[in-house]
Amino acid sequence: MAKRKLTEDTPFLRTPDMYQIENDAPITEYSDKLLGIIADTAHGGIPDGANAFCSVGKEKRGTVQMQLFAVIDPETETFGDVGFRSHGCLAAIGCAAVLTDLLPGRTFAEALAITKDEINEILGGVPSAKMYTLILATCAIKAVIGDYLLRVKGVSTDELDALFACAGMSVDCLMTENCSLRDLRVDAYMRACGEIE
Repeated sequence: MAKRKLTEDTPFLRTPDMYQIENDAPITEYSDKLLGIIADTAHGGIPDGANAFCSVGKEKRGTVQMQLFAVIDPETETFGDVGFRSHGCLAAIGCAAVLTDLLPGRTFAEALAITKDEINEILGGVPSAKMYTLILATCAIKAVIGDYLLRVKGVSTDELDALFACAGMSVDCLMTENCSLRDLRVDAYMRACGEIE
C-alpha cells in the first residue's frame, strides 16, 4: 500500500463539509487511496430533496462527527443522492465520503449489509488508532435509515427493531457516543410514556 510523503507544511483540511480538527496521525499512516477519495469527493453537503439525516460521533480530544444527508425514494425505499459533512480526523472524513458513493441505488437491506471491512478495503486501510471510524460509518447507515423510518414514515421503534436492533451495550453503541438515532429512540420512548408530546 503506497503512502504519501509527510511534508512539513501538511495542511489541515478546512472546507464547509470536511473539517480536520487535528493532525493526530501522521499523514504517512493514511493510504493514497484514502487521501485520494477525500480529495476527489463530490458529495459534500446536503443534496437537494434530502429527506433523511443522521449524525454519529465520538469524543476524542475533540468531537469526531459524521453527518449523512440522504434522498430516499418513499416508494422503493432506495437511496438516491447522499451527501455528508464530517468533523474530525482524515479517517472519519474518508469513511463518510465512501458512504456517499456506496449508498446510492441501494435498498435498506443492501445498505445494512455494508461492513466495516468493505469500507476499510475501499479506503486502502485506516490507521489502527482510527478503526473506530469504521464503526461510526456502519452506525451512520443504521442511523440515517432509522431517521427516515421513525421521523418520515412514522414507524414504531418495535418495527424498527424488526429491521435492525440497537443493542445498548454493544461495542458499536459504546463506541458511538453521540448518535441521532439513539436520540430519536429516546424521544419515541418518552412520548410513549407520556413524558413529552
